[in-house]
Amino acid sequence: MGDGVKSRVWAGIDVNFSGSVTTDSGITVSVSEDIGGGDLADYADKEINAQTGSMETPAVSIAFGATKITIEENAIDDVYDDDHHGDIGVSTSLGGASVSVVYKANDNGGAANKSTSYSVGYTMGDVALSVAGTDNDGDSSGSAMMWSATYTMGDMTLGLSSDNNGTAASTTEGSVSYNVGGGLSVSLAADDADGWDASATYAAGALSATYATDEDSAWEADVKYDLGGGVSINAASDSNETSILGINFSF
Repeated sequence: MGDGVKSRVWAGIDVNFSGSVTTDSGITVSVSEDIGGGDLADYADKEINAQTGSMETPAVSIAFGATKITIEENAIDDVYDDDHHGDIGVSTSLGGASVSVVYKANDNGGAANKSTSYSVGYTMGDVALSVAGTDNDGDSSGSAMMWSATYTMGDMTLGLSSDNNGTAASTTEGSVSYNVGGGLSVSLAADDADGWDASATYAAGALSATYATDEDSAWEADVKYDLGGGVSINAASDSNETSILGINFSF
């Protein structure tokens, strides 16, 4: 929380506005934006975020058939690793294939700050294949690419992926997830750099809970109980001694 603050009480609101129109030729144009006040919890990232009290740059989308173009300055997640943001996103699908491209057009910080990321996926029954990459991965200051494949057999899904990590060392990872039954599912992933992640998720009725940890014992836990009527109780905690408890209202 910063400034030596160990605990605090928070409250906030986030209001979303959107509008769309469909032309006679079947093209749908949409605009959306949000404003808010106070602070709201981001339970996934275990942090409290201040809400902006004024409208900023709205998101504009143009959709026709299976194709969608989204325009929003520095707000569209890149499709290589979600760590960076672009200004223009294009996605489309055909049969079992899907393609996405995100382009950062604004050269804030110089031309080297521009980037294009891409992903291509294809599903054939129980097998799913994908390739993703970028020409400017900010983490390694170079191009990067990864591929992955998954195979689902009943309640179990096996996965294999390889990431060249740009100019950093490449990693190959294997994973397995299993639906135990009774609302419980577990997953485990390990790579050739001695890294691993494990998680367990439970969902039954109004209750859902997730626990995850890794090779550094960096654990996190999330619990949600849906009271109905758009009201839920949420709790989150992690190994950084952060704990958040809140009541969410959705209108």
